[in-house]
Amino acid sequence: MSTMEAPVRTNADGQERKVGLELEFTGIPLDRTAGIVTKVFGGEVKKVHGFRYKVKDTRFGDFNVELDAHVLKKMAQRNYLEKLGIDAGDSDLTGPLDDMEYRIGKLAQKVVPAEIGMPPVPMSRLGDLEPLREALRKEKASGSEASWMYAFGMHINAEVPDLGVQTLLRYLRAFLLLYDWLLKEHVVDLSRRISPFIDPFPHPFSVKMLNTRYDPVLSQFISDYLEDNATRNRPFDLVPVMALLDEERVLPAVEEEKNQPRPTFHYRLPNSNVDDPDWRFLDEWERWLWIEKLAHNEELIKKMSRLYLQHRRFRLLSAGDEWIERVNELVHEEL
Repeated sequence: MSTMEAPVRTNADGQERKVGLELEFTGIPLDRTAGIVTKVFGGEVKKVHGFRYKVKDTRFGDFNVELDAHVLKKMAQRNYLEKLGIDAGDSDLTGPLDDMEYRIGKLAQKVVPAEIGMPPVPMSRLGDLEPLREALRKEKASGSEASWMYAFGMHINAEVPDLGVQTLLRYLRAFLLLYDWLLKEHVVDLSRRISPFIDPFPHPFSVKMLNTRYDPVLSQFISDYLEDNATRNRPFDLVPVMALLDEERVLPAVEEEKNQPRPTFHYRLPNSNVDDPDWRFLDEWERWLWIEKLAHNEELIKKMSRLYLQHRRFRLLSAGDEWIERVNELVHEEL
C-alpha cells in the first residue's frame, strides 16, 4: 500500500475518489495482452478490430487493449518519426481505418506502443492493479528504458474532488510549481521529453496562472486555458474535465485530438518502466500525491508562486537546479 494518502479522499457526492491508469508498452501482441488481463482479473475478451480489444466484466470493470491511430498521426504531424530516423513512407496518415491499421502494423514494433486502459478503481485499491504489471513483466513487456525510441508513459487519471473553478486552478497551480522538480523525480525519459505528447505549458501562461491576483470565474478560466493550450499535448491535461464542464466550447477547440469528457485530471509525466522488476504503479502514484498535497495548501501555493515568479524573472528558459532544490526543501518541510 501507498504510505501517502490524498488529503481529500472523497468526491462531491461523498464517494471515495477513483483513479484509472493507462499503461503503454511493447513486446506482447494485443490478443495475448488481452488474455493476460483475463488471466489476472477474469472477464471475457472481445475483439473490436485488429488493433483494439475489450476485456469485459473483469472484477474491476472493462479494460481496453489497443494500438492507437492517434499516436501515429501525432508523431507524423510533429515529424517525430523522422527525428528518430524512421521512414514513415508516403502513405496518407489521415486515411481510413483499414489503411491506418496497415500503417500502424508496419510501425508498431518500432515506436507505437500497445496501451491498456484500466477502469477507474477507488484510490485505496490502486495497489490491487499491481498483479497486472507483474504479469506483463513476466511476459517480457518492454517499457521506456528498453530503447531510446520508446517514448512510453503511464498516465494517471485521478478523479477531481469537485468541479469548482478554484479547485481546478489550485491543482493546476500545484502542478506548475512542482513541474521541474517532478521531471527529476520521475526521471522522465529523454525520448518522452522530445515526443509530441508532454510539451510543457507556455511560460506566459504559467505566469498568468500563478499570479496571486488571478481569480477567474469558470468561463474565464476555460477561455484562458484554451487560448494557450487547445491541445491534449500537456503533461497535466485539463481538457477532459473542461470538456465535461463546457463541451460546446472545448471539443471544437481540440477537434483533431482524441478526447472523452470526464471528471479527471489527466497526468502524463510518469515513464512506463513495466520491464523493471523494482518499478510499481504505486511509486508513480506517490509522486502524483505531492500535487494533491500542495493543491490543498493554499498558503504554500501563494508562497511558492511568489518565489517562482521572482526566480523565473531571471531564468526564462530553464528553471535551473536552484529552483528544483528549493522546491525539494519546501515539499519535504511544509507538506
